[in-house]
Amino acid sequence: MRSVLNMLSVVVLTVTCAAHAAEVNRDGEGYKITGIVVSSVDGSPVPHAHLSAGPSVAGRGEMIRNFRGERSSSGIGTDADEHGRFTLPLPSAGRWRLTASANGFVTQAYDEHDSFSAAVVLTSQERTVDLHFRISPEAEITGTVLDEAGEPVRDARMVLQHRPAASPGQDQEEFRNRMVVQTDDRGVFDFSGLAEGDYRVMADAKPWYSTAGQPRLSNGSGAASDSALDVTYQLTWFPGVDEAAQAEILSLHPADSQRADFHLAPIPAAHIRLSSPLAAGQPERRAGSLFPILERVDTSGSGVGTMATRASGFGSAGQFDLGDLAPGLYRLRVPGLDQNPQIKLIEITPGSSRVLDSTVSGIQMADITLESTSSGEEDLQRVVLKNVETGARFRPWRANEFIRARAGNSDSPSKVPEGITIQVPPGRYEVSLAAQDTYLVGMAARGADVAGRFIVVHPGEVKLTLRMAKGRAAVSGLATADGKPVEGAMVVLVPAGLKDPSSFTSVVRDETNTDGSFELNDVIPGQYILIAVDRGWQVNWKDGAALEKYLMHGVPLDLRTEVRVKQEIVVQEP
Repeated sequence: MRSVLNMLSVVVLTVTCAAHAAEVNRDGEGYKITGIVVSSVDGSPVPHAHLSAGPSVAGRGEMIRNFRGERSSSGIGTDADEHGRFTLPLPSAGRWRLTASANGFVTQAYDEHDSFSAAVVLTSQERTVDLHFRISPEAEITGTVLDEAGEPVRDARMVLQHRPAASPGQDQEEFRNRMVVQTDDRGVFDFSGLAEGDYRVMADAKPWYSTAGQPRLSNGSGAASDSALDVTYQLTWFPGVDEAAQAEILSLHPADSQRADFHLAPIPAAHIRLSSPLAAGQPERRAGSLFPILERVDTSGSGVGTMATRASGFGSAGQFDLGDLAPGLYRLRVPGLDQNPQIKLIEITPGSSRVLDSTVSGIQMADITLESTSSGEEDLQRVVLKNVETGARFRPWRANEFIRARAGNSDSPSKVPEGITIQVPPGRYEVSLAAQDTYLVGMAARGADVAGRFIVVHPGEVKLTLRMAKGRAAVSGLATADGKPVEGAMVVLVPAGLKDPSSFTSVVRDETNTDGSFELNDVIPGQYILIAVDRGWQVNWKDGAALEKYLMHGVPLDLRTEVRVKQEIVVQEP
């Protein structure tokens, strides 16, 4: 029996080796990526850089970033030598996404531009690809936060916002939160590891001696402390302004280092007085489940200032005081005893009274209830309204989920309002749908004006009905010049209705891979012109005059629902 088992082991080993040999080329080499990692600033080799490869999703140019804004790195890896040279063996042919990281450098994907990069394609005919991988040195922003006496402000919450440098033809993105740190005992903060782009910095701090944030129940008189210690700091943007729109924009290039120092001055804290929601004869224990939420509204659309102040309880006949408030816009949400929330916006101005009653008139908003004639709630939750003037984006919230989460009483038999709602200030908005397969084909509204994909809303209630369809199209192919594949070219599907506000189509882009291949997925059906421009990242593809010479040599495509088109394209010079 033992000899039989030994013979079987030999057979298994032989078959395994044969299978492995099938994956080895005639020179005895398997699939691999080789090359050198160099600095994008001076071209010098980057020693001991780490290379990581993982399967690349076709047609997905955008990078997945973690909290610090760095690309997540997973898959097969290796380290470059002291001269920046590397060899990365891979188990099979395919499309591979390659990233490089090194101390003092920004983690980047190969041949990255904007939100796109080139995948490394290995085939049975081309098992080895040699690359020149350029990565950028990190930039940083440092600073110190001091109080009115010149003393360090400890534990200040420092928020860094980032937006990519604008490319021609690309809508200027709004600032988004990139990183949050706290000052140390010297009042010092440091934002390191930053990529090229525009940044702005905000300080959110409280005076260490302030009494403003101490919650208290009043006896009904509404009197609030007016002592010299009842103070707070305003949210302050560098170089010392109250509004995000007035903040200085720090434009960083590779290896830059800039400072952002703050000097904070205390201001009198405002208070909002909340009356107890207890009705006559209502058991006091019910009040414990009714928690008003006060949150600072971000008027810049970037997500800053949304930390909530939560009332921890009410006295049976008293009032609750929410203090430590600086001038700004706040959203007050108070669940009622019938579980129907009262939501209003309250603006505290520099000249406001120190104590505001919660019954003061709030700012009127547009309450938009969404419905669809052809899709479910899951798609409605992906609707986005973008303010045309400010760029602020608003997304839906579910009334019933808010109430159950905030009221802390999910077993309550009280009526919970249903529906998906977006609350926005009056204005003109562009409506889009961030869904993979579903897309918008029409809109109608009651209580608002609709023109194509745009809606103008006024204060009050609006019902927005969306017509949706499923089955997006896709285009893939090969981009060539003189019969040879072109790597790193910009491939663009330009809608025929690019400037037509009634059109729901949009521009779709991709970057060609090392074998010249491209794939444009999730395309809204319609009429397009396909173009490819060599290293065309500086071409303004939203300017009709700039595009005219390219469109004349492009390929017209009429894309239907769920169609998948194979199309070769000749790359044009920029």
